[in-house]
Amino acid sequence: MKKQGKILVVDDNAGIRSALKILLPMHFDKVELLSSPVDIISRVESFKPDAVLLDMNFKSDINSGNEGLYYLGELKQRFPSLNVILFTAYADIQLAVEGMKRGAFDFIVKPWKNEQLIQTLSNACGVQKGEERGKKRRKRHVLGKRREDDSHIEGCGKDSPD
Repeated sequence: MKKQGKILVVDDNAGIRSALKILLPMHFDKVELLSSPVDIISRVESFKPDAVLLDMNFKSDINSGNEGLYYLGELKQRFPSLNVILFTAYADIQLAVEGMKRGAFDFIVKPWKNEQLIQTLSNACGVQKGEERGKKRRKRHVLGKRREDDSHIEGCGKDSPD
């Protein structure tokens, strides 16, 4: 199976990042890892991931998920079509529902099942790639249509007197 997709992982836990650094490159073209969400916007701009795997808690004494929800909002505001998968060990139904309402692609609970994580990220990458192909296809169609519409004026002005 051909590896496809670019994944950005944002998690403060070094053990999680180490495990994902081993697992994800076996399935995806490129993987970048951040230990903090502070630079997430600039990294998304430069790396252009197909999907972001975003931890929801970055301060050891706070497990509300509010940090993850905040950065989800920031990402969706700047990159509306970016697929963000929320990732947390402190999960509850209410938090998952809130994340989905705010635009998360999916919600993964730690500890995760490798197959489920890979499938979710693959789906997110496929959706992103499909949207890009759709935009390109629409652009080609529009450009092709313009060319057809303008064909009746081809040659106009070439031999006309000034």
